Amino acid sequence: MREKFDVNEQPDVQARIEQKKPFQKVAHYIDVQKGFMTFLRRSLWISIIVTVGFFIHSLIMFIDINHDRQEAREIEEQKGSILEDTFEVLETQKEPDETTLQSVFQKYNEELQYLAVFSIDDVEDFTLLQDGKTEPYPIDYTRLEKGPTTIYPINYAHAALVVGKNGKITESIIPNDYDIGTVAMADDQWIVQFEYQDSYLETIEKAHQNKYYGPTTWTVFQLPLVLFVVTAFIFGNWLIQKRNSKPVENILD
Repeated sequence: MREKFDVNEQPDVQARIEQKKPFQKVAHYIDVQKGFMTFLRRSLWISIIVTVGFFIHSLIMFIDINHDRQEAREIEEQKGSILEDTFEVLETQKEPDETTLQSVFQKYNEELQYLAVFSIDDVEDFTLLQDGKTEPYPIDYTRLEKGPTTIYPINYAHAALVVGKNGKITESIIPNDYDIGTVAMADDQWIVQFEYQDSYLETIEKAHQNKYYGPTTWTVFQLPLVLFVVTAFIFGNWLIQKRNSKPVENILD
């Protein structure tokens, strides 16, 4: 029994070993396939969880953005309503009336600081008050006729009438230098200008940012869609590998 066992001198043993080699290669292939399948399966579940997580996050963000967009639309509609209501009361008057103009102001008093009416006859003389200095203010009248327009405030000293919380304002007004805090519109006789309260400017800024710089629907769902494509790719590879390894498994069974 201590004699060396020489495989070469045992032809039957050598033949058996040679016969087993193909099966050993197949078994090794199956092991590799099983390992790869396990990797794909785990990757698939991780990808699904991550995709669903980002989709839920994007969906919540989309709902919030839609809410902000709706708020921005309401503010835009409100701008038009303020100006339309003012022009409506001016239609029947030769000169702006404090009582009727104040009634419009009170309707929106939670948002407005000033509501002013200017005659277009004075448009050539309009100035703006900036840093305590009065400067000429060339008004783009055509642009104001198209609809509510954000402008730097026309100097209130040129107004035919200015009303505020307590009625008609006669003292000098220093306008707000916030670039989107004042809105104006013109018809064939008057220019109506209103200025928002300081406490409402944050809401105006948010609406402005959402209207012009807010993310699109594609931007919100871009990452979840990319992750969905990756998940679909992993799932496709898993199906292909499973189909390819099935015949070999059946043979071994």
